[in-house]
Amino acid sequence: MRVQFGAGADRLTWVYAKLSPQLKKCAAYILEHPSEVATLSMRQVAANAGVPWSTLTRLARAAGFSAYSELRDVYRDSINNASAARPHRAGQLQTAVGESDIGHTLGVFQQVTLLNVNTLFDDIDTDALDRAAQALTSARSVLVVGTQESHSFANYFHCAAAMCCRNWHLVTRHNGEYTHLFESLTGADVVVGISFEPWAADTIRVARHARERGVRVIGITDRRTSPLASCSNDVLLVPTQSPSFFQSYVATAALIEVLLGMVVARGGSSVVENIERLERYRRETGEYWQE
Repeated sequence: MRVQFGAGADRLTWVYAKLSPQLKKCAAYILEHPSEVATLSMRQVAANAGVPWSTLTRLARAAGFSAYSELRDVYRDSINNASAARPHRAGQLQTAVGESDIGHTLGVFQQVTLLNVNTLFDDIDTDALDRAAQALTSARSVLVVGTQESHSFANYFHCAAAMCCRNWHLVTRHNGEYTHLFESLTGADVVVGISFEPWAADTIRVARHARERGVRVIGITDRRTSPLASCSNDVLLVPTQSPSFFQSYVATAALIEVLLGMVVARGGSSVVENIERLERYRRETGEYWQE
């Protein structure tokens, strides 16, 4: 069972970057604790967010609602029978493992990894996921961008998708490819941006540039207050909690596999034919090891 807060969360996400510091503080709290809007009073939400209750009214109007009650109703309409709040989050599992025995260390990583994957599948915005898959399937061309730690995932997403779809491209700055790819972008194209805190500047610039040109942007990121989320048409959130210094990207790989599977399933017979033709060519040209 999952809880969807898409409509209200999307509006707050898109206006977040333009808000005043006080309104940003309030919006960030609501985006991180959406169930409170649906279940608590206005004054309780304001107290938890550490802002005057009047700030909620100003925030609602900034997001295009006539009053806070309208924002609250959107959240209430979105909630279903499932519990929106988990009994614990991965942050509570971030214990020191440096001096622990190997069994304890493995146990901690196992709990956090499984929690990240379960959180992804339980909390993902299914409407946004469906829109993203449909956009990737019907796009004239798809550009995938991810820099720094996210580059490997952008590369994997592109390489795997390119096996079945010949219109996918990986965005790089090599040999002027960056300018060449973006010069002809239109609303018929899609850009997929992948970035997690601390968000890579190049990825955000590409996503914003694409959005300004009317290109559909799919953002794979870690929170709705990220600069990538605010310029994305569809936001797909991925938990990256880890008991170590480094973020966990297991759930990111799982999301990419889900999107790839949906694209293949919706692509028709031509997708299967493309895969079979490429596999046959690779074997004929010796790309795979043979004794």
